[in-house]
Amino acid sequence: MIWTGGVGKADLATGRDADADTMFRIGSMTNGFVALSILQLQEKGKLSLDAKVADVAPEVPIVNQWEPTDPVRIANLLEHTAGFDDFPLAEFFDFTNQPRVPLLTTLQRFPEPQHVRWRPGTFAAYSNPGYAVAGYIIEKVTGQPFEDYVGANILRPLGMTHSDLRLTPQVKAALAQGYEFDPPRPVPYLPILLRPAGEMKSSANEMARFVRMMLNRGELDGVRIVSADSIARMEVSKTSLAARSGLRYGYGFGNSAQVDQAFITHGHDGGLDEFLSDYRYIPDLGVGYFFSVNDSQSSNGPHELDDLLLAYLTRGKNPPPKTPEMQLDSRIENATGLYELASPRAEWAQFIAELALTGWTYIDKGRLYRRGLIPGQPEALVYLGDGQFRTEKEAAASGVYCSDQDGSRYGCGALACFRLVSPVWPIARLVLMASALLVMASSILFAFVWMPRKLIGRMRGVGNLSVRVVPLLAVLSVIAMFCPAWGQPPVVLGQIDAVTVAILVMSILFPVLSLISLALAMRSFRFEMNRVVRVHSIAVAVACCGITWFFAYWGLIGVRIWAL
Repeated sequence: MIWTGGVGKADLATGRDADADTMFRIGSMTNGFVALSILQLQEKGKLSLDAKVADVAPEVPIVNQWEPTDPVRIANLLEHTAGFDDFPLAEFFDFTNQPRVPLLTTLQRFPEPQHVRWRPGTFAAYSNPGYAVAGYIIEKVTGQPFEDYVGANILRPLGMTHSDLRLTPQVKAALAQGYEFDPPRPVPYLPILLRPAGEMKSSANEMARFVRMMLNRGELDGVRIVSADSIARMEVSKTSLAARSGLRYGYGFGNSAQVDQAFITHGHDGGLDEFLSDYRYIPDLGVGYFFSVNDSQSSNGPHELDDLLLAYLTRGKNPPPKTPEMQLDSRIENATGLYELASPRAEWAQFIAELALTGWTYIDKGRLYRRGLIPGQPEALVYLGDGQFRTEKEAAASGVYCSDQDGSRYGCGALACFRLVSPVWPIARLVLMASALLVMASSILFAFVWMPRKLIGRMRGVGNLSVRVVPLLAVLSVIAMFCPAWGQPPVVLGQIDAVTVAILVMSILFPVLSLISLALAMRSFRFEMNRVVRVHSIAVAVACCGITWFFAYWGLIGVRIWAL
């Protein structure tokens, strides 16, 4: 140990200082404890990483059209390569006030995330339900609650005597209060239904023991948790298309490799209820760290802390040499073009990724570059051969250009894959969408012209105002559909209340008003009317109907946001 301690306040209301024993919600770091438990059970001969989930736990609802040839295996759950969606908002927080909702009950109540979206073992996309399924498998194999197994076989043997997945009286007394926004507002503690995905509470002193165990390759103070081979397996990805294409550093078993510094680190971060945490370690140097903060306004702070702590721990150390740049080959020449996200973490948000287009990969004067949709400074890529690349500052390959068994081409990183597509329709779609939104926005600007004139009596004798009013109301309704969600935490959007009901109502009102506005605009040809006003009203109505079609395609009409 070098140092443990606390800075600032654990609770502003009581003035309680943070110290090395203050407990924090460490969120997704819980994944590492799930992975250790699975590996420990494999070493005991009680399960296999290659086992089919459908064989081990057929009662878990999984829909996989590729099951005969590509089943979901336990290893896929741990590497986020099962093809699962992420959780809907209602599946995350537990609003029932029940002592403990069984994991199987939650998985059966919310089966949609387990509808496999692509061939298992192809793309990696972060999925909290995948780790909930892994936690349930631990329960089924051991015959005891997941929390009990982790406590008895991982936490207590490591000397993590206070850390717990449950909110025990001891944990509650030592737990820091989470805060959001500025000025800080306390966030109430809510348990999560997917407990294996993020319900661990721990302190700096006890997470230091966890990091030391990882550095000691599964052993701490003479107690071995898992073998060194199991720790090594945690640190690499093997089940994704990117891994099979040669990408060495990615997301392993509850453990993520980071290559964006001079030294390659391993670990995991976590965020939950305004707590932000991270742990990192470098096996070759025998150094690592953990920290947690309890203020959502510190969103940039963790990155700065990572940089500072890593710089301190590696001071005076020479980083390993980087793989030199290779000459571009035909594999890269065939990989240039426009890319769209192929592995969205949340399927309902795929339309955002498609509109964003992601960006271009291109070659200029013998160098490989990529840039985003918005024109700006391109990013130079260093080609490492075999389709692999990194940026100038990265220590190792962060991505690879590859093809799947169907011949489709991708650019893949640790937890995302992007598909090479023809630019014609994506660009046309973006232009049409942008044009429609601009036309719709013009109705608001136009209203600032005619509404004051109407109020001061300058439009006497001008009739059929509905041709102007209804399209304007349609535009305002779609704006209102999104405005209530701005700044709202998931705890609000995951349940039925005034905000989420308002979003539902507006998502129905918009298409209704859009169709009515188009009907009124067409009907306006029956009577005398200013030609500019008629043309503009038709344009706004057509734009609104175009957006309505887009919403209908993506299931955004009558949207129950608490079910997304």
